[in-house]
Amino acid sequence: MFKRILLPLDGSHNAERAIPIALRLARAYSGTITLLRVVNPNWPSPTQTSFAQELPAHARFEAEHYLVNLAKKDEFQGIQTEIQVPMGNETATILVNARPQKTDIILLNSHGYTGISRWMMGSVAEKVTRYAEVPVLLLRTQSALPLGPHPDPTQPLRILVPLDGSNYAAAALEPAAELVYALAASTKNAIHLVQTIDNTNALPTARNYLQAIATRIKQGEVAPFIARQQIPVTWSVAVSKDAADAIIRVAENGEDAENSGVFGACDMVAMSTHGMSGYPLWSLGSTTERVRIGTRLPMLIVRPAAIVEQEMHYRYAEPEAAVSETP
Repeated sequence: MFKRILLPLDGSHNAERAIPIALRLARAYSGTITLLRVVNPNWPSPTQTSFAQELPAHARFEAEHYLVNLAKKDEFQGIQTEIQVPMGNETATILVNARPQKTDIILLNSHGYTGISRWMMGSVAEKVTRYAEVPVLLLRTQSALPLGPHPDPTQPLRILVPLDGSNYAAAALEPAAELVYALAASTKNAIHLVQTIDNTNALPTARNYLQAIATRIKQGEVAPFIARQQIPVTWSVAVSKDAADAIIRVAENGEDAENSGVFGACDMVAMSTHGMSGYPLWSLGSTTERVRIGTRLPMLIVRPAAIVEQEMHYRYAEPEAAVSETP
């Protein structure tokens, strides 16, 4: 469950669009929100003047003042909050503060300020979603999740989860279910599974796979949170040479679900990614990246635990071990 929520902010209204989502998650899971504003000592560049040398300290004071005032607002009443104002590179600092022991999910808006003096939220968001060890919910400036009743009362809050038959892709199912359950204003929520194939010859196999995994989900064998909360699951197969394009089309326009009829557009997309360049895992990472760039919908990006563990192994492997393996 998302009990420890990291909310990086840069002082902009766009970044603050993530606040209602963080509050909804915190209330649903009795969680804690960590308000984080990073002060980069490299901006502005140090000069010989004493005033410029004092700027980082002033920036840190202003950042802390901003977060303290934010936490005092009425909407934060009853929510446990923590405030952090570290200094450093924005991306690296967010990632360090979002280690799994401290954080269950990161919330980011895709863009902050638009001027030359802005904190590069767009660039930061791109890097964080690629390398974070915990799920990242990336919001869009032009799109927001409904926090009250769904705009269409006949439709549930629906999240799309693309699957490719691997356990890596299926790792997004449980976090997706926990997110849509917490954000739904009522019990009306749903998960739609989609598998993309590049030719119709693969249709029977894809249908059998989705039907089988939907049955396993219902029985609690896969992503047991879905079965416990009785979240409806639909599925469909999309035929396209371009997997990312097909995923975006299904998510934003809807289509015929083979087990429950026609449904409208989804509200979110949840996908796994590996984030490691050159990692031998089909096109999961590149497809997720292209969907992230191409969709207007909020997106939950999940790094499978097995991949995180492998990355940690390679990152912190003892030099002696690496030498001994050299031919």
